[in-house]
Amino acid sequence: MLKPVKRPKSPYYYARGTINGKRVEVSTECTTLPEARKACARIYAERAAGGVEQGPSMSFETALRIYEREKPSARFLEPISAHFRGTLVSEINGAVMRHAANALYPSASPATVRRQLYTPVKAILNMASEDGGFPIPRIKSPSGGNSRTVFMVPDEAERLLAALQSNANPYVHVLVTLLIGQGVRMSEALALQASDVSLNHGFIIIGKSKNTHERRITLIPRVIETMRDLPTLKAGGTVFRRKDGKAFRQGSASGGQIAKVFATAVKAAKIEKKVTPHTCRHTWATWFYAQTKDVRRLQDEGGWRSGEWQRYTKIGTPGLGRDAMKAGWDFTESR
Repeated sequence: MLKPVKRPKSPYYYARGTINGKRVEVSTECTTLPEARKACARIYAERAAGGVEQGPSMSFETALRIYEREKPSARFLEPISAHFRGTLVSEINGAVMRHAANALYPSASPATVRRQLYTPVKAILNMASEDGGFPIPRIKSPSGGNSRTVFMVPDEAERLLAALQSNANPYVHVLVTLLIGQGVRMSEALALQASDVSLNHGFIIIGKSKNTHERRITLIPRVIETMRDLPTLKAGGTVFRRKDGKAFRQGSASGGQIAKVFATAVKAAKIEKKVTPHTCRHTWATWFYAQTKDVRRLQDEGGWRSGEWQRYTKIGTPGLGRDAMKAGWDFTESR
């Protein structure tokens, strides 16, 4: 029989047990115990009768749908789904993955292939293995191609913001000031609600971050002053809006909505390096550490649960921190 159990960080109960001697652990997609118990009985009946794909005979498409239900904001799945249509999970190995890389990303760097193909496919197979009770092959990701961390120096950031001030959307300049001054992810900034902002007390609450952990961010004076005149803080609802006054789309790849505007401003600012909205997060972390040397605050306010934050402790120099402060980016706690 199958029993409903809870997993950390998942709102759903899982059906756990054995069927015909095979271990099974699959999401019931139910959030209440009574519903989960009924789902356990249904799953047992279906799988015992062979009515549901399981084990190595599971199609990759089924495995992907299982993954999508658990990770609805997962990225890069559409081309993967199309390429592996008609493929069984048992058929995916290193050679098949190399063929997929050549077909989907023939001119991409190894880092891009890892991020957009190997990482999601491995995650899909891992979850399918848990649900179907079968081993998965070891797939080696392509090595090399790790790009250096790109960040702006204060003068470049000032020129970028000056270029954005002339944009028809008055929210964009304030949005990018927040990205540079606080290091929030684009998806977090676009999901920010007026009720989660307190300029009088100098903080915002990020409630839907990448790793799902709520965190409090202390606003620096420059960001507070830039946000003060936003009409949405009094009206309520989503803080940052499109030019037509509607909220930006939420979810994965949300930063692409300002990509064209941002790229135009980068060009107008005569910034020669490749700078994207996500570069603002690298910039904040680099300046923050250079100025404070406070790794605990860097990790907490940046919302990192992994060791990714450590790269910024190697590239920030004291001179960079001083230049940032002179330009009005003060990250100290002494104010």
